[in-house]
Amino acid sequence: MKLPCFATTINGLERFAAEECKEIIGVNAEPDVGKIIFDADIDQLIRLNLSSRMLHKIFIMLAREKVETLEDVYRAASQIDYTQFINRNQTFAVQGERHSKDKPFTSLDMAAAVGRAIIQSFREKTGTRLRVNLDEPDVQFYCLVRDSEFFLGLNTTGKSLHRRFYRVFHHRAALHPTIAIGMMKIAGWRREQFLLDPMCGGGTIPIEAALSAVNIPIGA
Repeated sequence: MKLPCFATTINGLERFAAEECKEIIGVNAEPDVGKIIFDADIDQLIRLNLSSRMLHKIFIMLAREKVETLEDVYRAASQIDYTQFINRNQTFAVQGERHSKDKPFTSLDMAAAVGRAIIQSFREKTGTRLRVNLDEPDVQFYCLVRDSEFFLGLNTTGKSLHRRFYRVFHHRAALHPTIAIGMMKIAGWRREQFLLDPMCGGGTIPIEAALSAVNIPIGA
């Protein structure tokens, strides 16, 4: 069964993320600001989480509505049957991002409103109050407002895919892996070609090129 989905990426690289989605799972994705929107089944989501180099987090879309106030956010989040995604013994957390200066609420306000809506909706159906765990939740939800559009998603990825397994230590000057992949796509590099990085610092570009050339999944 196909599910509405969206996935986050770096602003400006949405077209390449959509092309990658097509390459990996054969699905056409709509590029949007900082994300792509598409339909996929569970098997395709698993493959995308395993193999994507351009995406950060991949979500099952639970809601997409126009909102103006925090009450609109709460109302949109309240309409969902959360018993499909979480059971009474599991904990949850909500991450919120607001990219709209004219909205009278913050990212934290929005996340709190969605959290209240989840608790209330679940309690109405089961009589149980869900527990919140902000550090290590069993289930993670994500809400986003950009301009007046509200997205609510179920995180299928866990920690962001840009946190590569080869990065044992983090340096603040290190190149973002998604940007490194994006640079190679913009340059038109192909895996059968040589790649020279004369300004190599932490080795992000050649490492990403090598992983891509031999098709080592970064989500493995």
